[in-house]
Amino acid sequence: MTAMEDLVAVVDRLLAPDGGCVWNREQTHASLARYAVEEAYELVDAIEDGDPADLREELGDVLYQVVLHAGIAEHDGLFGLDDVAATARDKMTRRHPHVFGDERADTVEDVVRVWRAAKAAEKATRTSAFDGVPRAMPPLERAVKLLERLEERGDADTVVAAVVGSVASARSAGPAGPAGSAGAGAAVGSVESADVAWGVGMLASVAEARRSGVDPIASLRAAAAMLEAEGRAADVL
Repeated sequence: MTAMEDLVAVVDRLLAPDGGCVWNREQTHASLARYAVEEAYELVDAIEDGDPADLREELGDVLYQVVLHAGIAEHDGLFGLDDVAATARDKMTRRHPHVFGDERADTVEDVVRVWRAAKAAEKATRTSAFDGVPRAMPPLERAVKLLERLEERGDADTVVAAVVGSVASARSAGPAGPAGSAGAGAAVGSVESADVAWGVGMLASVAEARRSGVDPIASLRAAAAMLEAEGRAADVL
């Protein structure tokens, strides 16, 4: 057996009604969702640290999540790991017609164009440029992804300006809501301390950074790393 087959056998044993793991048998796709996110972040940490051993381990943890979800789905009679792999295989084949078909793509820009065209054909039923952007993404990453979609459509500056203008108008039209937000904006946030106007200001900054060629996510991650380093240095004082 290959190591992959061994891993599938391990998951099958964990999920087995007799002799398996009680905790694993009680899990669902929903209950495991947060672990998939955590493992993905740990993988990013390993990539940034540049340690091959850590990278190997974290890739294994992400792979385990995939195999476990597929095992649960198979036990529920929905699909198995082979179906998941076939879906990925077929999608990558469709998205790379310049490799597996008759399209031509000699530059990175050509590849992006071909990829977007293939994806658009697959997602023809989508009615908005924002369809498919996960709502569960962290706010900064989600803002960047939404801006990318608007940039592809060609009206990012217009839409951002409209959002900024709507908050400015709401502030001038009425009394502030919770945490200094305009009444209209406050309804958007579910946390009382949320300030939508502050958030819109951040959104405008993110949009400006992208216009200037700055990666907002990488930049904030670097700043957070500096903050952590300074904080850790203070631990030993």
